[in-house]
Amino acid sequence: MEQIFAMLLVLLTARLLGHGAVNLGQPSSLGEIAAGIVLGVLATLFAVDLPWLAMPRDSEAIAIVAQGGIFMLLLAAGVEMDIKEIREHSREAFLVALGGMLVPLAAGYLLAVSVLPEGPGRHIQALVVGVALAISAIPVAAKVFMDFGLLHHRVGETVIAAAVIDDVLGLVLLAIVTSLIAAGGVVDAAQLGLLLAQIVVFFAVTAAIGHWLCPHMWAWAHRQKAVALPLTLLIALALGFGVLAELLSMHFVLGPFMAGLFFDRARVGEQLYEHVRHVVDMVTFGFLAPVFFASIGLQLDLEAVVATPIFLAALIVIAFLGKVFGAGLPAYWSGFTRRESLAVGVGMSGRGAVEIVVAGIALQAGVFATQKGEAILDNMFSALVITAVATTMLTPVLLRPICRRLPGFHTPRGYTD
Repeated sequence: MEQIFAMLLVLLTARLLGHGAVNLGQPSSLGEIAAGIVLGVLATLFAVDLPWLAMPRDSEAIAIVAQGGIFMLLLAAGVEMDIKEIREHSREAFLVALGGMLVPLAAGYLLAVSVLPEGPGRHIQALVVGVALAISAIPVAAKVFMDFGLLHHRVGETVIAAAVIDDVLGLVLLAIVTSLIAAGGVVDAAQLGLLLAQIVVFFAVTAAIGHWLCPHMWAWAHRQKAVALPLTLLIALALGFGVLAELLSMHFVLGPFMAGLFFDRARVGEQLYEHVRHVVDMVTFGFLAPVFFASIGLQLDLEAVVATPIFLAALIVIAFLGKVFGAGLPAYWSGFTRRESLAVGVGMSGRGAVEIVVAGIALQAGVFATQKGEAILDNMFSALVITAVATTMLTPVLLRPICRRLPGFHTPRGYTD
């Protein structure tokens, strides 16, 4: 009963504020994150008198549905995109991903190491901060560019491809950090080499299945005349790729994205493609995605705002500008206009739940533990969560005026109507 009520409360609040954001010309994700923040603040203020307000924050069902939202957002993005378009911008995407990761990684590390107290774990703590800032969230970028109608513009294609590369590079960085935590400052070279081999295996296997097996599978499904069969096979393929990613120590989100890429008009036919895409969009943007974005807002912890406001402000500025310059300059050097380059940099700046996951791993490992009552260390997890939420909310707000003159741009509509 409590789980169902929490889900109802989150879904209705997210949809209401999401629709309000659309009416203001903003992507629905902005309002949906705001819904989570509102529910979280109300739970903090009135949990004693109104205990039911705390249900969404502690709900396991919402956490599970939020994971489903990530899964379906990446599947929808993969279905919407054309693998040929990604190949055309692969060089630019790699440079954008590399710059967009190295600059905030270095800036975050330098900021943290300059303010953290002296101690044997200071450099590992600073590296965790840098890794958290280096991440880009694929679901956030995908949703925003879908809402603005720019997923097929070279800006959208480059950002999504770069975010995928970012996710892979982030896995390598995370492996280094976890090795440092476990070994007390020594990188396990064998573990790192194994991870790189697993990455190669994942993309080789999924590409082979997508190229050789998928065309026959879609043709067979089309001949069966079963309305739901193609969708079932697509989701099964996405789940299978996700399981493969997890088995190879990678993030499961790469699975649905790769599966969606191999479900395209040329392979499955216009009618079947449009039918499946419509169903995927309705399920994703009508239910799962709003809960996912609201769950980001629900995790907001405002302790760092009071305890370390200056450090928090510096962290947010570095997180945002690190992506803008780190990803935007390589885009400009690759032939993008200034406006397009700025859009690439801003589009890469959203962190979403990925930064929170990195911070959570470090917190559970005791990286931020202190016996001296150091304010910055005590509130580091809170600061990283606030940074993740702030950059995720800033991304659509700033992209709208930047992208409005790009061909194909339109005011957000459709998904929340």
